[in-house]
Parts: sequence; C-alpha cells; structure tokens
Amino acid sequence: MTRSRTGLTLTETLVSLAVVVVLVSVLVPAVQSVRESARRTTCQNNLRQIALAVQNHESVYGGLPDLYFGKFLRKPRAARDEFHFHSWRTAILPQLEQTALYEQIDIRLPATAAANQPNLNTAVSDFVCPSTSTPNAVVPDIMEYNNGAIPIKTIGTAARSDYEAIAGVNFKPAMAGSGDLSGVKFGPWGETRYSSDRTPISYNSGRFAGMSDGLSNTILIGERAGRPDWYRRGTPVDLYPYSDPSTGMDHHQAAWGISTHLWWLVFNCDQAINDDNSTGIFSFHVSGANVGIADGSVRFLSDKIDQEILNALVTSSAGDHASVQ
Repeated sequence: MTRSRTGLTLTETLVSLAVVVVLVSVLVPAVQSVRESARRTTCQNNLRQIALAVQNHESVYGGLPDLYFGKFLRKPRAARDEFHFHSWRTAILPQLEQTALYEQIDIRLPATAAANQPNLNTAVSDFVCPSTSTPNAVVPDIMEYNNGAIPIKTIGTAARSDYEAIAGVNFKPAMAGSGDLSGVKFGPWGETRYSSDRTPISYNSGRFAGMSDGLSNTILIGERAGRPDWYRRGTPVDLYPYSDPSTGMDHHQAAWGISTHLWWLVFNCDQAINDDNSTGIFSFHVSGANVGIADGSVRFLSDKIDQEILNALVTSSAGDHASVQ
C-alpha cells in the first residue's frame, strides 16, 4: 500500500520561504515607488493650482498677491511687522475655491490675532505635499502681534504649508535679516528695499508684464517642505522648538496664513535643491523638487541641476535667461 505525502519537507519549506522573501524584497520597493509617484503627482497638481491661482489674481488685480496682505497696517513699518500680516496664500484663497474660508478671515486684524486662530488652523490640502514627513503636524507657538514691540504673547498654532514664494537669489555674503539686499537679484514677486536699520522702505508688487526673462523661464513658487522643523539634505537638523533660535528659521513662515520676513524668501547663490529647507527649495521627493513656473506650468527640478541655471530661473528680469525642460 502506497502512503501519500501530506506535508512539505524541510528543504521545500526553506525554498518556499526564500521565494517569498525574494518576492517581498522586489514588490515592496515597487509598491513604495508607485505610491511616491502618486504623491509627487499630487504635489505637482497642488503647485499647478497655486500657480494658476496667482495668475488669476494678477489678471484681476494687476499684480501678484501681496507678500504682506491685509489692512491692519498700510505696510510693515519695521521688520518685526512682517511676521504678522496675512500671507500671499490668503490672498489667493478665492481662486482656489476657498472663498468661504477667505470670507471668515478678518484681514483688518493681524493674521496672528486671536480672533483669526480658527481660520489659521484650517488645513488647506492645496498647500501640503503628501510626501512631507515632519514631527510637527502643525506650526506651534504662534505669537500675537504687539504693535511691533516685545514681549510677544503666544496665542496658539497654525496649519502648515509646504510651498513658498521664491523672492530672489543673494549673490553677496550677508546675514539673514540684516536689511542688506544689495546683493539680491529679485524674482517675480518684486523688489523690496530696507534702510540700514532694517526699516522697510518700499515693497513693489510684482507684475508679469515686467518679467523680461520670460514667464516660462521664471520660478514663481517652490517646495519648502518640512517646516517648521529644520532639515538639511534629507536629515533633520533641529526640530522645533529650536535648540538655538538664532541659527534656525522663523517658524511663522511654515504657516500658510502668516507672512514672514523677506530674507526667508531669498536663498543663497550656492544653495542647491534639497540642500536646506530654512531658505532654499526643498522636498521629500527623491532626487529633486517641484516648482511652479510663472506661466502656470510645473516642473520637477533635479537636485543635480547646474547652480547657475537654477539661479537664473529664480530671477525674473536680470537678463540671465535660462530655460527649464
């Protein structure tokens, strides 16, 4: 009588496990790659919607959204004021089909006023990249405006943004916040001037008509992912609250609804993509970052892009023409 086998030998079991391990090792990276590809596409769609919203705003109002939007002051009287206006993102909410949220925001008050806390904490999906990974899900320690004086009271939190206006490139060594913009070649958002004591002199709203380098050759918005936590080359340098605030960044800039000092919107001429999210273009995508172009298109720029080309793409009328593929 022949006896049938009902199980596997040890060798067969080990071979089966080895096959499963190999399949998992192949499939998991593939699945992760597909998921990241989908996230990157969503990020690009976000930037496209934002860039088109800026275009629509410029068409209706004759200028790009104000970096210091609101009515509680005519313009910042001192550098400290720049941290409490409503941001350019607030100005384009109606163009992003967020009219209801826009109408709830009291632009007669500072963005950091207690009355605007519910609105400031409303997450807007268009302003967040799904690839971003950061410990601080919201921006903590939002500080209330105190008429330009110190001390300032902490009043709450704010919803984050991973996208930022790219204001220019600095070609001259200078300390951030010094007020010395003589080495800056400005981008599409217009030129700003400060006096030697950092008192703002002028804020010139950008206009597409003045961008002589060409709309298709000028970066309007870039990824600045991961804020308020500070990252460099994909690694966290200092998670908020910063161990040394003087070397970190202004945490307010991570909030979609709050303006920030112009210096945080300018990066250095030797700063590569994905180098540092405190000022430069930075993402959690592999090998590059997404940017919104002034013509409404979106491009994924390699972190190996030639630095001179990147710098030329940021300026809007410096005569340093460069095209992006």
